[in-house]
Amino acid sequence: MNLDFIALASIAFLSSLGHCYGMCGGLILAYTQFSKQIKLPFFLLILSYHFSRIFAYVCLGILFGIFGNLISFSEFAKGIMFFVIGIFMIILAFALIFKGKLLSFFENSIFFDFFIKNNILKLMKQKSLKSTIILGFLNGFVPCGLVYFYIAFSMSVQDIYLAALIMLVFGLSTLPALVFFAYFSKVLNDKFQKIASLISYILIFGYGLYFSYIGFTFTR
Repeated sequence: MNLDFIALASIAFLSSLGHCYGMCGGLILAYTQFSKQIKLPFFLLILSYHFSRIFAYVCLGILFGIFGNLISFSEFAKGIMFFVIGIFMIILAFALIFKGKLLSFFENSIFFDFFIKNNILKLMKQKSLKSTIILGFLNGFVPCGLVYFYIAFSMSVQDIYLAALIMLVFGLSTLPALVFFAYFSKVLNDKFQKIASLISYILIFGYGLYFSYIGFTFTR
């Protein structure tokens, strides 16, 4: 599992240099402009935002860790779960690599549009530490292919604590690039960002193959 955590941290960090810019960068930069009017240290605000986002990931890890534990009541059921998760990861990897309509399908959410998006827009107009923390938490529920990968991995471990830890590793590994987004966006060219993202997506594809194989062996 130590090797898995290194790989998971690597995927999150590499993808944060490319994919996360596109998903969360605009929101972060927009909020940065609003936050200039808040009479609190900027670094305190940005850390509050991101730690709240990471807490949302941990909550998702706990939720799906419980779900994964419930559906793995037999070796056959465990095998089916692993196989389905593996196939999902493979499709997700292709969606992330080739973008297009398939990725749009994964990253569009009716729940987000109706319940999260409007609240985010309202909170961005409020200028307080409280709104910053809530905004960060809601950002954790923004539809994202990479978040789905880590949720799927969390389900596979069938352990609530490990699932929460996996989501914590994901959040912390994206922290450096997103905290220093404005700086990184200047020093990293588009080609490097694309290569970093591609490496992380290939690793996701590899995990998909591995999980599918494990699932197949359980169901034989």
